[in-house]
Amino acid sequence: MNSTFKKIALAVLMTTAFSSCATAQNNNGSNKTSAASISTETSYDLRGVNNYAARSEVKAFVKMMSEKYGYAPDELLKSFAKAEKMDTVLNQLERDKPNPNFKKNWEAYRKRYIEPVRIKAGVNFWNKHASTLTRAAQQYGVPEHILVGIIGVETIYGQYMGDTNVFDVLTTVAFDYPRRSDEYKKFLEEYIVLTKTNKMPLRSVTGSYAGAIGIPQFMPDSWRDYGVDFDGDGKVDLRNSTADAIGSVANFLKQKGGWVPNQDVVYAVKFDNDEPRIKELLAKPVEPSLTYRQIKDFGVSSSENIRSDIKLSLIDLPNGDKATSYVLGSRNFYAITRYNKSYMYAMSVYDLGSAVAKARLK
Repeated sequence: MNSTFKKIALAVLMTTAFSSCATAQNNNGSNKTSAASISTETSYDLRGVNNYAARSEVKAFVKMMSEKYGYAPDELLKSFAKAEKMDTVLNQLERDKPNPNFKKNWEAYRKRYIEPVRIKAGVNFWNKHASTLTRAAQQYGVPEHILVGIIGVETIYGQYMGDTNVFDVLTTVAFDYPRRSDEYKKFLEEYIVLTKTNKMPLRSVTGSYAGAIGIPQFMPDSWRDYGVDFDGDGKVDLRNSTADAIGSVANFLKQKGGWVPNQDVVYAVKFDNDEPRIKELLAKPVEPSLTYRQIKDFGVSSSENIRSDIKLSLIDLPNGDKATSYVLGSRNFYAITRYNKSYMYAMSVYDLGSAVAKARLK
């Protein structure tokens, strides 16, 4: 990756195993994890205010992991003793908090992703992995251009997957960011199990500042829940196997998003009168609940040919001080928002994939 391209990638992406188990036989002879106490004779340093291994809440977490999964407490604590508090991550999460005074700008957001360098990279990616993309589309019902769009937006087709230590990220947010502590303790739990299952050293995995991993930028729970071995080598590897990444994204959209085969993602909008009931439609959830026939009663329709029984939702895309853009989103638009809740993200995925598909025809 040349230096200019890497700088662009970094700017965009910043804005978006243990060897032993502690098990014991209980009195009735069944295998049950012992509620092993944490040894007071340790081989790791417990000094320092940022030493996670010395903190009571971390010890409680380790005890839970020991009781639930059978991990040796001292082995886990050794890893926590090496974990570094990531102040840069905490600062980024603070910057990412919703700001009611911030004016979203769809046009500016779109330009970051639908641009010549990324489109060209998408064409090359599609050409190189065409058979795998087609196989995933056939198996899961998710079109090739959507899979290309997501992987392109996430990591520029695996060219930038993040270089932050994932264990340190998850530990930092789990124990030093109260607003998302519970969420990240679950991610940390899933990550520890994931690394053991996949025989990855606990502190060897790098990813995004939010803890997302690999070519498709899955969080640890998504890797475990939706990751698939699409290259048939007997393991799920989202860091090094493009085939596994493609298959896993398709599986995610189908299983978690409820992807509907042969249905468009969005439709153009037109307003049928001077006072369409836009606010009423926008107040409804992004998961479509109204049929196209019902939506037309609100003064909103489309110039496209849409079946009257398809359920849709009105999607708004603010453009700063300019007029807001609108589209009608189908169940498949909602499916993409299960990957990332942002409407602008979902539209960028759709637009990038469409732009790459068009460029391949030239």
